[in-house]
Amino acid sequence: MKKLKIGKVELSNNILLAPMAGITDLPLRVLAKKGGAGLVYTEMVSAKAIVNHNEKTKKLLKISNIEKPVAVQIFGSDAYSMAEAAKIVRDSGADIVDINLGCPARKITKAGAGIKLSANSSLVTKILETVVKSADIPVTIKIRIGLLPGQNIASDIVKIAQNSGISMVAVHARPASQGHSGYPDLESFGDACSQAKIPIIANGGIIDEETAASFLKVQNCSGIMIGRGAIGNYSIFTRLWNFFNNNQRLPFPSKKDRTEWLRQHVECSMEHYGEMKGLLVMRKFFHYYVKDFHDAAKIRKMFNTILTISDFNGLMKLIQL
Repeated sequence: MKKLKIGKVELSNNILLAPMAGITDLPLRVLAKKGGAGLVYTEMVSAKAIVNHNEKTKKLLKISNIEKPVAVQIFGSDAYSMAEAAKIVRDSGADIVDINLGCPARKITKAGAGIKLSANSSLVTKILETVVKSADIPVTIKIRIGLLPGQNIASDIVKIAQNSGISMVAVHARPASQGHSGYPDLESFGDACSQAKIPIIANGGIIDEETAASFLKVQNCSGIMIGRGAIGNYSIFTRLWNFFNNNQRLPFPSKKDRTEWLRQHVECSMEHYGEMKGLLVMRKFFHYYVKDFHDAAKIRKMFNTILTISDFNGLMKLIQL
């Protein structure tokens, strides 16, 4: 593995944290950066909401110096709002603006964005060219190989992207219809990489050394992007770097390690959202940390009732017994 350059942005490595809606908020991004991620992405943000200065959206655009370099992912279906949003994203402190062309969520596709937008090559071209001209920072895209199994639109989009001035393409190597399940289509991913003149990053089902290696064997693959496999498992970035560069297989985080990651996540979440909301937000993350603990279901149920830091500290004492 090697360092990666996206436009003028130089990364310390080519192992990236994927953008995940409702997941990659500031606290999680900070932890991923501490775990060794070369680049972290915000969760997907509506271009129109950014342009309309939506208050909730402003929170999503908050960036910490600790997590830099950072990419902000936007979605939308018209060139004007995407370009205007890219300017605001740039001014918010983002190092890279990323365009979502792969989200299969009904709410997104109904608005003509995400994977739905990928089917309209002329509109994709217009949006990419307009955003690149407006952003003044590197622009990347994240795509799926297609909508249904057997379909591969990734190669065509990669060609459009590099002709439009896009600096990097991340390819989720599963069709949108599969969501986050099933094996990635390495053959279609290879096709997308074969003629690429810009970095192509692999995404989809990467959880360990073996799943990462299957992508890195593909010619022209420039790096990997990890999604759900990194939640509560932030040292995966450092472990993979050591494995591929030093032929050293570091141990998986112990329960003690994960408990410490959990404590840091809770503290960062409360600092970002406030005490009560910070703990409420953590409910969707908690199971990643304790999934194989003794009485994990009981511990999760207890966590879902706590509302103060004092309650959390009390629960932590029980976990560490």
